[in-house]
Amino acid sequence: MSRRGKTVLVVVISCVLVVLFSILALTSIFFAPKVVEWHPKAEIAIVEVEGEISYGGDASPSLIRKLLVHAEDDAVKAVVLRINSGGGDAGASWELFNEFRKVAAKKPVVASVADVGASGAYLVASAADEILATPMSVVGGVGASFEFPFEVPANATKPAKEISSLSSGEFKDMFADKRLDERERAYIKKRLESVLDVFLRCVCEKRNLSEDVRQNLTHGGWFTGEEGFKMGLVDKIGDLDDAVSEAARLAGIDLNKTDVVILRLENGNVHKIKYEVLR
Repeated sequence: MSRRGKTVLVVVISCVLVVLFSILALTSIFFAPKVVEWHPKAEIAIVEVEGEISYGGDASPSLIRKLLVHAEDDAVKAVVLRINSGGGDAGASWELFNEFRKVAAKKPVVASVADVGASGAYLVASAADEILATPMSVVGGVGASFEFPFEVPANATKPAKEISSLSSGEFKDMFADKRLDERERAYIKKRLESVLDVFLRCVCEKRNLSEDVRQNLTHGGWFTGEEGFKMGLVDKIGDLDDAVSEAARLAGIDLNKTDVVILRLENGNVHKIKYEVLR
């Protein structure tokens, strides 16, 4: 092939390549896949508080806190607090109340009482924006009690014959003689009333209860869910599904486009169990 022919061939090939690259460039512009931002599906998280509320019980603050860390995820738009507990230790109950109160400051929290939501468990429920219970649920039981580490005589006004220790103050070691005189009994009662005052203040301020209802709670009695609804201890009568629907409403999300999951601890890890709402 002559030099002129080779030159023409190079020019033709170059032109073909330019055309091909131009076509590819135009194709990438018009037919390139659109960049779509991925957003996780909205969730409603159910956190269960069941059994004894204590630092070593089934519903210890440390265990529930692990679940609440996941409940604070941005994908979780609302939390349903599922309660089935008769309460427990005062300190542990207040800690759980405070933990759920922190969550409620960021997103809707709805409490759902199963069979029982009383004493310290009701304190925890009162941290929610709303409380739902069935008509047959047990709620209330607002109060404080003290369990003695031994059997105390019903009447122990006489000084004990034997003591096992001495202390710097009259109430420091009141159980040393396994008896309680009237001053010691009055002292314990005063301490319980102090705990009750904190309990009532937390519940009444969050629930905005009237003074009449407050006085009605001081005897420590329990009420049915229906009675609690009339008193203002419960906002609505309903079951767990109703609580989930109410949580979706408060969060302003479509329940049909939302995953509902139960958060549970298994072998130290948090697992999500899908929950189906019957419609």
